[in-house]
Amino acid sequence: MENGFGGIGAIMTMLVTGGAGFIGSNFVNYMLDKKEKIVILDSLTYAGNLNNLSKHLTERNLLVPNLHHRLATIQVDADQIVEIDHDAVSEHMHLRLKTSGWSPQIISPENLALEISHILAGEDLVFVYGSIADYDLVQEVIKECDIIVNFAAETHVDRSILNPDLFIKTDVYGTHILLEAARKCENLKRFVHISTDEVYGVATDHSFTELDPINPRNPYSASKAAADRLVYAYNQTYGIPVTIVRPSNNFGPYQYPEKLIPVMIIKALRNEPLPIYGDGKQIRDWLFVKDTVSALDCIIQGGIVGEVYNIAGRNERENIEVVRIILRMLGKDETLIRHIEDRPGHDRRYSLDDTKLCADLGFKYRGNFEEALASTIQWYVDNQEWWRKIIESDNEYAAFVQKWYASKM
Repeated sequence: MENGFGGIGAIMTMLVTGGAGFIGSNFVNYMLDKKEKIVILDSLTYAGNLNNLSKHLTERNLLVPNLHHRLATIQVDADQIVEIDHDAVSEHMHLRLKTSGWSPQIISPENLALEISHILAGEDLVFVYGSIADYDLVQEVIKECDIIVNFAAETHVDRSILNPDLFIKTDVYGTHILLEAARKCENLKRFVHISTDEVYGVATDHSFTELDPINPRNPYSASKAAADRLVYAYNQTYGIPVTIVRPSNNFGPYQYPEKLIPVMIIKALRNEPLPIYGDGKQIRDWLFVKDTVSALDCIIQGGIVGEVYNIAGRNERENIEVVRIILRMLGKDETLIRHIEDRPGHDRRYSLDDTKLCADLGFKYRGNFEEALASTIQWYVDNQEWWRKIIESDNEYAAFVQKWYASKM
């Protein structure tokens, strides 16, 4: 098997799918600080945020391909509107909302690959609006790329319980489309797929190694497990140079306020009740996102094609303990804690063994959990405009919170 990239250097270009999301944007910002060339493909679903990339993104390198011609057309007959494509109208409104404050370039799909090439000649980043499930678009974007790092996914367990269909379409079918396009990419050196520790299921008597079987127990982890194995199958069947990465629970800057740590920080800052599932003794292995992205860089440089790598946090904590630390650091009282009905099928413990990453590739973590948590809390304190815009102005966010928590609080 090929070991690493043999010194990929600055001549390589990465396609980063889902690069406006939480881990994706942290990875992009990390790699751009190293002067790597990046093309982002992101459909800017609810958790995608262009402001996560404001350090590097400009209107010059923000492209919206006009692939959906129906957006520009309303059918008429004898001066009467006979058909309105409501999906097209909804998509158009979504795009306007997500690019508010930005002036993207509208570009013909036939010119997309050439425009990407022109921009990368003078800049390190190109952002392309679009979905990994759009085969024609993916084919155009992938032409200029040598490495694919696939973060694009629906990732929230609660949402998967409400709407598993969306998770199958994005996490499984979207990955399939990306793999199909990768088969025809002559430049491809590596396809790095971001999976999750949740594919292993509940950890009981040991921490999972990469050789343990997978046993997902909710629609989200099942969709990720399906994508994980599909990626591996394309390596075994078609020879696509894949590497699969399974990180534990991430936290840090830019995390959308639906996961435990950002939800608890924000609610504590607003003196609102902090909802804790069940007894709060569910154990997670907490991984600081800055360690995640540096580990991914290490894997891209030295990981073996066809292999799986765990990225552990080495910080197993009960949820209730994490919440109490957050309250202590913010000087808030524990009376804000509110125990609510537990989530269906809630996995009790996740735990990873990262010997392969650390022993074989020499990766080393930075800092400790409480230091990383303190810096994360400070980020949310210092960037209240970022999260207030979401919780106070995002109708989709408000609808989810109402639907999921209304009967539990």
